[in-house]
Amino acid sequence: MTTSNDRRAYRLGRRFCRRLVQFLLVLTVLTPALAATSPIPVVHADGLSDAIAEQQRIAKLIATQKAQIAKLATQQTSLQTQISQTKKNLSGVLSSLDDAQKQIDALQVLLVDAKGRYDTLSVQQRLLQTQLVDLTAQRDAKQRELEVRQAILASRMVDAYVTDQTPLLQQLLTSHSLTDALSDVSYYTDMAESDAALAAEIKANQKDLAQIEANVQLASDANQQLVDQAASQKQQLDDQNVQFSQAKTQLATMKAQLQTQLAQQQKAEAQLAKNKADLDAAIQSNGAAMDKLAAKIDDLIRREGGTGRIPSQYNGLLHWPMSGVITQDYGCTGVTSEPRVGSCAHFHQGIDIATSCLAPVYAAGDGVVMFVGYNPLDRKPYQAWLVIIAHSTSLVTWYAHMTGQAPPGIREGATVKQGQLIGTENTTGRSTGCHLHWAVRVNGHFVNPRLFL
Repeated sequence: MTTSNDRRAYRLGRRFCRRLVQFLLVLTVLTPALAATSPIPVVHADGLSDAIAEQQRIAKLIATQKAQIAKLATQQTSLQTQISQTKKNLSGVLSSLDDAQKQIDALQVLLVDAKGRYDTLSVQQRLLQTQLVDLTAQRDAKQRELEVRQAILASRMVDAYVTDQTPLLQQLLTSHSLTDALSDVSYYTDMAESDAALAAEIKANQKDLAQIEANVQLASDANQQLVDQAASQKQQLDDQNVQFSQAKTQLATMKAQLQTQLAQQQKAEAQLAKNKADLDAAIQSNGAAMDKLAAKIDDLIRREGGTGRIPSQYNGLLHWPMSGVITQDYGCTGVTSEPRVGSCAHFHQGIDIATSCLAPVYAAGDGVVMFVGYNPLDRKPYQAWLVIIAHSTSLVTWYAHMTGQAPPGIREGATVKQGQLIGTENTTGRSTGCHLHWAVRVNGHFVNPRLFL
């Protein structure tokens, strides 16, 4: 027979069990941070497994993007070097515009390839941004789901606590029937088991949420870094496109100038070919008049060399006197107005460099100005304005067809430094267009200027 003491012990035991369950549930619910920060075990739950797999996919995408950025950065460094070299070539002396065009074409291919690589990077960045949006939505949904379950569990715990404090007699008296009272008792007994299951779900959700939150942070950090790096690469690419366009424009201008120069030269040669007297006069102008002046200058240099004003030897190399395109090189030529030299029916004794009119001309090396003015031994109106500089008693440079006015300080007997302005390009003398005739004379003979560069 069950005594009142037995029933009291039963109720106390049941109450202890309920309190223990409630304590464990409260500990689970009230310490989500602990569950979130503790190591996440590898389990086979769909939510957590999917989140871990998503993390791996994001990590792989980030690695691919970093590799793309590294390749693009390397490519742009190489591209910038080649652009700089091309610009330097265009700003210097070009032997052939065809070579410059090949460089421009090669740069075009590299720029297209770099643009394609950047576009691929942009697509990947948008993909990562889309994943970030999806992950953020998953996180928010999981957070809402967790909050709902926590609220349900908290409500049940309150109900359980109130019921536990209500005497069994009061439950029986307030119930409509004995059956209802027994059902209530059975319900609250069963509820402890369902609450434990709900708490387990909450704990699992917290693990899922922690992993999703880690994915969101990973994707967010990577996306921001990628956006910054892509913006930097885009700026470099834009700058390189601007530089490339400038180089193309410069090449087009030089081509137009060269075409004009060649057309004028061909027209002048055609006119000379029709009149033998004019052709003979042109050959005389390009040959004999220069030779006579050269002989006088050589004699003057020999006399001056004894005074010590002109060194006996030149130490160093010469520099190009100006930038532009070589329209006629040193040596045998098809230009019929040039004089015969040796076995060549027509021989050009210098290098012609053409660019825009009035372009600056600089001294190719240190020296003393021996002559400034129009060639007095050439017949009018074909006298060319000349500057002749002695770098030593054996090395002399000539600069012809320049503007008929010398810059300040450029006079006979003046000392000049390499790179000093000595005049501007023009078309004085028997010239078919603005260009500089640059010649080098060694020990009384005109030689190839390239030997001294």
